[in-house]
Amino acid sequence: MNSPLKICLIGFGKMGQTVKHLTENDPELHITYVIDKTNNNNGEAFSTSGFLQADVVIDFSHPDGVVDSIKACLDIQKPIVVGTTGWLTYRSEIEQLIQKNGGKVLYGSNFSLGVQLFNKLIHRAAELFGNSSLFDASLHEVHHTQKADSPSGTALTLAKTYVEHASTKKEIAMHLPEKEKVNPDTFYVTAQRLGNVFGEHELRIFSKWDDIKISHTALTREGFAAGALKAAKWLIHQEKDGFYVIEDVAEEVVLS
Repeated sequence: MNSPLKICLIGFGKMGQTVKHLTENDPELHITYVIDKTNNNNGEAFSTSGFLQADVVIDFSHPDGVVDSIKACLDIQKPIVVGTTGWLTYRSEIEQLIQKNGGKVLYGSNFSLGVQLFNKLIHRAAELFGNSSLFDASLHEVHHTQKADSPSGTALTLAKTYVEHASTKKEIAMHLPEKEKVNPDTFYVTAQRLGNVFGEHELRIFSKWDDIKISHTALTREGFAAGALKAAKWLIHQEKDGFYVIEDVAEEVVLS
């Protein structure tokens, strides 16, 4: 039997705890170290053996610290899977670091394999409905009240997929206008925070004759955690350095 994959986990909130729980009954996976705000106030955790000896890092932390975590991994060529959202304004900086020094980053706004296939349905819906002025479309998402970003990273990814393949929508807006009418050329994304909802995303397509709804509802957090673990197994076997996005490699990850 091969030795288990050694994982350093950054962030020990609900998602981090779920990741750890799933590894406890999997002989192929082992959490070597957990980094959170209690042991990494000044970045000291990145010099510990638990971090340095890990095969791969999985980050489900907070937008405020994730960029530093990615840079720490790139400094020592440590592959990192990032499930934290709300930091992509720094993406170009991270990509430049990878081009300069190498390294592998796999980012996903949502590691649920079901969501990744749902995103492909959004793509197809845009091709079918998004190139005719007969149809209008928007997206609504609901998450638990503890989620830090709004709209969710998943919602923005789905919106981007639709707009990229629909000629009737020119831009994405993350809220409805307050004092004027909606712009028919704009794809609107709205968000709601409610209770303990794991994640709901609904694309709604409307015409004078139709009301079409395509939706995905996450039933547990385990789907996200399982997808991130599978992505980590996939990432360590990639020979090419780069900034990977789960939407682009989901089919490879599923089949790996």
